[in-house]
Amino acid sequence: MKRRIFLALFITAGFASSAYVSAIAIQAEKFSSMQVFVNGKLFNKDPENFVRIRSIPGQYTIQVKVLNPHNKEWYMLKRQIRVEKGFEFYYRVVFSANNKPNLVAVKRYPVYSKYFLNPALYNKHPIT
Repeated sequence: MKRRIFLALFITAGFASSAYVSAIAIQAEKFSSMQVFVNGKLFNKDPENFVRIRSIPGQYTIQVKVLNPHNKEWYMLKRQIRVEKGFEFYYRVVFSANNKPNLVAVKRYPVYSKYFLNPALYNKHPIT
């Protein structure tokens, strides 16, 4: 009986701790591709124009290898970011015609809100 209670508490604590994870989202322009490295680890082997990474709160070094669609050259962008619990940090690669592209913070969104945690708010079906 004690084992079952301990196991139930352990599972509940596991779900509660993972309920408010953080995320990093990086987007490039439509006709460009990029590869994202977080703390030196490659996250997408195939170059894409949008990458979303689940993470835990903390300090990260992000390196983005991106193809500039204007001059067809690869650039390596590097930025230190701090990720907080329960938020998705959204970054966009901004290109200019002759200059090196920049990694710009756009906005941060809550990963989970009351809307997502309460299914009664968005699962409304007609009563027949």
